[in-house]
Amino acid sequence: MKKTPLQKVTEAFGGKDKLVDQLLGMIKRPAGDSKEDFRRKLRAQSNRKLMILLEREQQVKERFGGRDKLIEALLNARMGKAKKPDEGYRKHLEKRTNGQLLDLARRQKT
Repeated sequence: MKKTPLQKVTEAFGGKDKLVDQLLGMIKRPAGDSKEDFRRKLRAQSNRKLMILLEREQQVKERFGGRDKLIEALLNARMGKAKKPDEGYRKHLEKRTNGQLLDLARRQKT
């Protein structure tokens, strides 16, 4: 029988609070949000959504070593033989979520 997201979270983390605590250390907090506000927003998300966020953040860390290195990989893939990095494109990438950046990486095969 297939496990529900609640069962998966409880089994893997011991509860939603522990999963949220782990995500707080991995996800960049939006500007203007205090740690408690951001925690409250994460707690309001479904268990399934939290598991997807955790998987995405782990993938960024494992494949690229972090968000900054993922952005560098995307810049290098686009730059090709150009010697000067495109700062406008860098700013564009820095505004994107990790999910959007991973999607770009998949499309560019970085």
